[in-house]
Amino acid sequence: MTVDAPEACRDTAAQWFGVSVGAEILEGGSSARVYHARRSDGTPMVLKVVAARPETVDGHDLASFRMKESQIDLARRQAPRLGMRYQPIAASVHGPEWAAQVTPYFPSRDLAAPLRAGDNGAFFETYRMVATELLEHGYAAATAPAPADYLNQVVIERFFRRLPLLRRALPELTGAEVLIVNGRRCRSPIRVLTELRDREADRLARLAPRRLGFPAHGDTNTRNVLVAPDGRDFRLIDPRGSTAPLDPIYDIAKALFSLSVWDPALRRGCVVRSLGGTPQSYQACLRDSGEHPYRDAVLAFVPFLTQLPAMRGLLDDPGWRTRLLLTHDLHVLSEAACRLSDDKLRRGADGQPVTPVELAAYHYLVGALLLDDLVDQLTTADEPDAERHLAGLPS
Repeated sequence: MTVDAPEACRDTAAQWFGVSVGAEILEGGSSARVYHARRSDGTPMVLKVVAARPETVDGHDLASFRMKESQIDLARRQAPRLGMRYQPIAASVHGPEWAAQVTPYFPSRDLAAPLRAGDNGAFFETYRMVATELLEHGYAAATAPAPADYLNQVVIERFFRRLPLLRRALPELTGAEVLIVNGRRCRSPIRVLTELRDREADRLARLAPRRLGFPAHGDTNTRNVLVAPDGRDFRLIDPRGSTAPLDPIYDIAKALFSLSVWDPALRRGCVVRSLGGTPQSYQACLRDSGEHPYRDAVLAFVPFLTQLPAMRGLLDDPGWRTRLLLTHDLHVLSEAACRLSDDKLRRGADGQPVTPVELAAYHYLVGALLLDDLVDQLTTADEPDAERHLAGLPS
């Protein structure tokens, strides 16, 4: 089987599992192809297929996909209450250059659906349930010492691992020492992060978590949480694909990032315009420009965390807010390369196609904007103003 034949992988997996394949599900944000499927007795299922591909980032690659099942199995053994929240994998098959799994279909909506209906209260009530399960019955199941250079190892180096792919796809953006983004003069995020990594080791060590938790998930974006229609139950899918201990803030920042940048860009599409000038100036915004669809929830997110009882153990950590915002901003930047790994056809709110390169450029520019503001705030204050920081997101 060739790696450039996703339909062949799909059909071979369907035959192996004994399911018929229906429409493709385009909600996901990875290189995986996901389909409605049905067993011969009519039972609805979901088929997910990943093929080895060049230019696929870590987390979207075949090795990570194979590890997801091991991570779920570990959760079922060591964090059984949380483990039961994972949508079960009914069967899996692994070829030399591809793998597939089939799961029961769970009627659901994504975590952010109430926000699109204008119901912020319902969103936070559901997120309270999800975060409490993850914090109290997931991350708390085991702890481990955190190395002093954890932020560099896990958060910053993730961006640098993916940078070669970005350099090939976005040479103009990644080669610029200075970018003007939505009117703000921003230093290159590559330069900023290099200086943080090489010259600010003590600051990063102070911001590092005191302890790491059980690898409860690692990629809790709003589409990896399937919420029952009545909002009283949920299932988790697609963990990070790692059994290494994890900082809970990393996952909480994933939820914030999916509200602030990722989900709006994938649903509405984005616009990146070069405006010329020296340094080069860019406009980066969502399509169908209006108010950011999740703006109120994004601005309320950090205050909500401070009132969440399950956060008690993390709130004693003086660096948690800064670490949350830094990790959030790095999620935005690192996601730029992920958008290049995902070649599914997407359309914006205007019905027009949204290309992987457009999405990658948007994430890179917004990440540059956010990181520049964060570093600027930290030069004059011990802790950044989270609301001011997130208020700068483009609409």
